[in-house]
Amino acid sequence: MSVVDDVKQKIDIVDVIGQYTTLKKAGRNFKALCPFHNEKTPSFIVFPDQGTWHCFGACGTGGDVFSFLMKRENIDFGEALRQLAQRAGVELIREGPGEDQERKKLREILATVAAHYHYLFKNNPAAQAARDYLAKRFLSADTIDQFELGYSLDDWHATETYLVGKGYTTRELESAGLVIQREGGGHYDRFRGRLMFPIRNRTGEVIGFGARTLTGEEPKYLNSPQTPLFDKSSTLYGLDLAKDAIRQQNLAVIVEGYMDVIGAHQGGFKNVVASLGTALTEKQLGLLKRLTNRYALALDPDAAGEEATKRGLEVARAALDRKTVPVPMGAGLVGFEERLEAELLVIPMPDGKDPDELIHDDPQKWIDLTTHPEPLVDFYFRVLTQDLDLKSARDKSVAVKRLVPIVREIGDTVQRTHYTQKLARLVQVTEQTIAQEINQRKRAKREQAQPVEPSVEARTASKLEEYCLTLALHSPEHLPRIAFLDPDVFDEPDCRAFFVALREFCRANRFDRDFFRATLDSSLAGLYDRLIEREQNVPDLPKPELARELENTAHRLRLQHDKSELSQIEVLLRDNDEERTNEDTLKLQARVGILLKRKLDSQKALSARSVSGRI
Repeated sequence: MSVVDDVKQKIDIVDVIGQYTTLKKAGRNFKALCPFHNEKTPSFIVFPDQGTWHCFGACGTGGDVFSFLMKRENIDFGEALRQLAQRAGVELIREGPGEDQERKKLREILATVAAHYHYLFKNNPAAQAARDYLAKRFLSADTIDQFELGYSLDDWHATETYLVGKGYTTRELESAGLVIQREGGGHYDRFRGRLMFPIRNRTGEVIGFGARTLTGEEPKYLNSPQTPLFDKSSTLYGLDLAKDAIRQQNLAVIVEGYMDVIGAHQGGFKNVVASLGTALTEKQLGLLKRLTNRYALALDPDAAGEEATKRGLEVARAALDRKTVPVPMGAGLVGFEERLEAELLVIPMPDGKDPDELIHDDPQKWIDLTTHPEPLVDFYFRVLTQDLDLKSARDKSVAVKRLVPIVREIGDTVQRTHYTQKLARLVQVTEQTIAQEINQRKRAKREQAQPVEPSVEARTASKLEEYCLTLALHSPEHLPRIAFLDPDVFDEPDCRAFFVALREFCRANRFDRDFFRATLDSSLAGLYDRLIEREQNVPDLPKPELARELENTAHRLRLQHDKSELSQIEVLLRDNDEERTNEDTLKLQARVGILLKRKLDSQKALSARSVSGRI
């Protein structure tokens, strides 16, 4: 039995979900108001016999106890496994137990020194300059306490002496990024005489520090170095306090600095995080993708801020989820085209105003800017043409080459037509000319796509989910062929998490097996090894047939899942639930209609395919 199975067996899904919503007995099952959307009548059902849940209302999704906790707490599979294993009393076998103990010790040290710096800020006479600075920035005492702002004494050994006195070693302090080793031996404090900003992970644990000079010393801001806990490129300042608001408002506002975040939160704008002074990175976007698909950049109103905005948007366009949609190619063939699913926005800051200054001076202006941010395409029209002479034929051509790839990505037909017309007016050519340029680029991409053809069905595998993942790992270039496959059809939580990780990795990177393995959560290492072992039995087929094999397996997997869900609904409809209303029944019947249609689609896709010897 795997550790995942062991946890599922020992965890009562009713107890776990019951902590988040009030469950009422309904026959042999339980029902409740869905904890993921507002509703007046219960459409959320827990099936204790199967260990699953499903929302038959607006969400239309379901899963097991792992998927519930991941969705409710905005955590990944590895963290959900760790939390549930602890609850169930199941010991996880970790890779590198010594390293895990080291990380625990580093978290303890950083929490200790953060509290120490905060105490010094509030009580030590030497911290008066820090207190004066924050007073000038209009920060309240409550805000200072909430962010645990601190002060490091202007002394070469004050932090080292304090922490060694607490029983920690200089080697541990060096690993935590708090002291630096001298070339001739010995250590000295990294942060001296600076205003301290504890940097926390998404769960609120201190993982590093930002430190601002109070004397004009360079650099103005000094961050913790790379440590086992802290990676600047994969950290967002304020995420621990912003994540709930981002999810509720379905918008993440990304600013540049610590004070911008703190000022925003003090002003009541809780959905704001900072990229730690760097251009937005793919790893930082990965933290936000779990919370929202709408991102607004509000960086400094200078040339450097504008360039950072452009780089951040370029990273976002490359890293964020894309929807693969079928596109007719003629002669009965179908290709695939990718369209960006996220909404990218820009908040243009008034000249001379950083976000925290604007929020303090004119909060209504900030509300107006964040309520009506500049759409991505309008931003690109503005900044990608500001260096061009649009009366020049050459620069007109440059403008079209820069902007057509942006316009082509717009999924909504009306919006794409609007920007096609806008570009035509901008360069003073006919709309038909721009449309032809867009279509030529589309055709060039479509020619690279494989047509959809009937596939050969695989022999039944002992675990269909793992067989599907084996094929996907073996030929990840064929993943667009199964874009129709929702992760929820994987009943095994580790398989579901692996599918999502592989799909997102391939969308953002050229596939490299070692790199992909390094990015996986340790909780998925065992599954990865099993899939690699099974890969030896993948049939030796030409690439087009392997693509069809993967597509066919995905249809079988979805069909298997849909049959199971139909059986659950059948049980619900048979139960004599006196509290079930006509509206409840209609919801269930509507879901049956969706599943029956999808089941028919899968059966049609499989019906013409013969069975041949496979794994």
